[in-house]
Amino acid sequence: MKKRHSALRLGAVALTAAVVATLSTSASATTRTVDLGVLPGGNTSFAFDVNDGGLVVGYSNNAAGANHAVLWDESGQITDLGTLPGDTASTAYTVNDRGTVIVGRSLIPGQNQHPVKWTRDGAITALATPPGTTISRAYSVNNRGIAVGFATGVDGVYKALRWSGDGRATQLAGLPGDPAAAAGWINNEGTVAGYSKNAAGSMSPVTWSPDGTVTRLTTPAGHDSAQASAISDTGIAVGNSYTGTTSHAVRWSADGRLTELAPLPGDTGAGAYGVNDSGTVIGFSTTADGLHRAVRWNPDGTITQLPGVTSGAAEAYGVNDFGATAGFSTTADGKARSTVWKR
Repeated sequence: MKKRHSALRLGAVALTAAVVATLSTSASATTRTVDLGVLPGGNTSFAFDVNDGGLVVGYSNNAAGANHAVLWDESGQITDLGTLPGDTASTAYTVNDRGTVIVGRSLIPGQNQHPVKWTRDGAITALATPPGTTISRAYSVNNRGIAVGFATGVDGVYKALRWSGDGRATQLAGLPGDPAAAAGWINNEGTVAGYSKNAAGSMSPVTWSPDGTVTRLTTPAGHDSAQASAISDTGIAVGNSYTGTTSHAVRWSADGRLTELAPLPGDTGAGAYGVNDSGTVIGFSTTADGLHRAVRWNPDGTITQLPGVTSGAAEAYGVNDFGATAGFSTTADGKARSTVWKR
């Protein structure tokens, strides 16, 4: 998880993207790969976030085959966080650095999805949603207990939402004229990262200030659309831009300068999901045949492959300020397993 300290807004600066193309390094000698395991009777799990205290959240299936939100503590002990009454599945997306609030979704697969929060001891609460909501998720929560995510109804139009500590929902408006938006991350001072989408379906990366003011970030020249996935407390935002179906990892500095982060040598695409306060970025790199490999970019842009439990597919989703990284990798029998990479 990205530790949150300072309130630095990103500026919208019209700059041509510089592509950082430094040599990759091997992480095997300096990084320890840990399979966090699954709930009793399960065989699949994903880890989406790790906070500065070493708590990890995500989901695992259980003996009945249902996916449940889970928390792994500092020692790797797994806890089933459960669902709202009547639901059968859930997912935990982030835990704040204090370890006091976890957010995610609760659902019956194929039916409505509800945004929820859990306390450290597993008490679950539904968050408010606008009338007519069919799908809503809470993706991120900061140390003040403020969460962000989205909601949509039968029209399929996403609306970015911010929830106060007591669960009240506020819609975050997209760019002028855009009908849709979604929020993916909130830092400790309340700056939110996400995207705004126009009527033609093109996304623009944006941030929202604590008062709700939306700011457009630069999209790389020649790219179709882009989105911001996360923002650190030092004001560094990361995300993805797109040319056709190809994803590109991008980073915006605190003053809005745009950099494209190169994939592993020989790979054809990449994506950035998280960033910590020092500017370490994590995500994936894609081979020519479509295999995703978990990677880390150092602040200078040097890319490192993070070794999975096997050489199969892997992605990294969250990183804390000590460099510990959460994601998934694939077992020899093709099952996804929650994975933490520790420096």
